[in-house]
Amino acid sequence: MAKTKKMTIKYWNSLSENSRWRALKHVFPLMPATIEMMALEKPDLTSGLWKTVFKMVRIPEPGSFYKTVVHNTYIN
Repeated sequence: MAKTKKMTIKYWNSLSENSRWRALKHVFPLMPATIEMMALEKPDLTSGLWKTVFKMVRIPEPGSFYKTVVHNTYIN
């Protein structure tokens, strides 16, 4: 896998709503209520859940048409 960068709040906010939902679903596949709650709020990096998201979700390498990478899975 090519080199990725750490997720930033600025980049997260630039993602489409669908991309954010898909990323959250990959991070928390068995927690639909948590996904819904987090999808509707702004990221708070003091929260353990958001720290987990920003640790697992990465910015793809330059030139990629994918928007995010979660667990080595590209999410468009």
